[in-house]
Amino acid sequence: MSEEVDRPRRRPSDPAGTQPKHDPESLLPERRLLPLGPEPVAVDPDAVDEGARPFLPERRGRDAGGAVGEPAAVKHSGYAPRFQFLTGALVAVALAAVVGIVAVVVGTSTGGSDTGTSWSAWRPESGGGTGAQEIAEHVAPEYRQRGEQLVNVKAEPLEYNGVPLSVAVRQSAAQGGDIKIYDGKGLIYELCGLGPSCSIDRGKASRERHLLLRREAFELALYSFRYLGVEQVVTFLPPAPGKEPTQALYFRKDDVRPELGRPLTASLAAHAPSVTNVTLSPDASLVDQITTRQLFLFSLTGSNFDNRGFIVLDPYTKEGDAQRQLRIQQLRAQSSGSSSGGSSSGGSSGSSSRSGG
Repeated sequence: MSEEVDRPRRRPSDPAGTQPKHDPESLLPERRLLPLGPEPVAVDPDAVDEGARPFLPERRGRDAGGAVGEPAAVKHSGYAPRFQFLTGALVAVALAAVVGIVAVVVGTSTGGSDTGTSWSAWRPESGGGTGAQEIAEHVAPEYRQRGEQLVNVKAEPLEYNGVPLSVAVRQSAAQGGDIKIYDGKGLIYELCGLGPSCSIDRGKASRERHLLLRREAFELALYSFRYLGVEQVVTFLPPAPGKEPTQALYFRKDDVRPELGRPLTASLAAHAPSVTNVTLSPDASLVDQITTRQLFLFSLTGSNFDNRGFIVLDPYTKEGDAQRQLRIQQLRAQSSGSSSGGSSSGGSSGSSSRSGG
């Protein structure tokens, strides 16, 4: 064989091409060893590409020595003062609305115990019996007939000759015939003319005059409930001339709660009408409706069980009033004109369809 045949053949070092052509470690970046210790490595800020990745404001503010610079000032919108003003105004309006709602709720729930002038333009300066007499003296001159005061009004506690009184309301047979006893703080108002037995000595008894007297009793009760904290009011009405007192208006606070929850002028006209125009008053219908159902025949009697008395109230009827008048005359004929015991009767005659007052 020739010499070329016996010479070994040269082969590639990596026939399959599996070996890398370059050293892998030569492709890695050069590792730099940082010295250990408390001293930080200073970085040249100029070598950092700020556009590549934004830094936090405080990072940008660091100087070469690592100190933190002042943060950039925050820019405010030119409309900020307007929004702040509107926000403050809305908060003020909301607070005012809340205060108003609370005032209305409290005034309604109390049913009348405020000391201001929100309910009426006038109010008594005192409480108790003194305040009741102030109410009587304020209301009485407002009610007139032909320019003259109609009646005098006297205020008294709910008692008779020092004996405390309870109110006993007796229902009619149609209502069930029950007797209900009402205790609690109360007042008595007596409307008295200058004639015999407190009758009115001027003019004629009429439906219109009786309506005006009931309006006066209604106003007395409203003032008393609102400012004196009483729970019940009994008002004795004057009789027609030649009659004896037999009629009374009886109000409990719950009976007039709607009227106590709104200003007085929303229920009664600011000025009391006269006898001639009382039916033309804007409050005539309300007064007639409320006071007619609160009109009773009254009598006084003592208790058989304890040291107290009762004002006994029976529903008013014309027939019942006539019977009371006859009974009083019989008692007067049998005695010297005054009852020495038992019960005595009182009131005035007439309701809206009856003459009286």
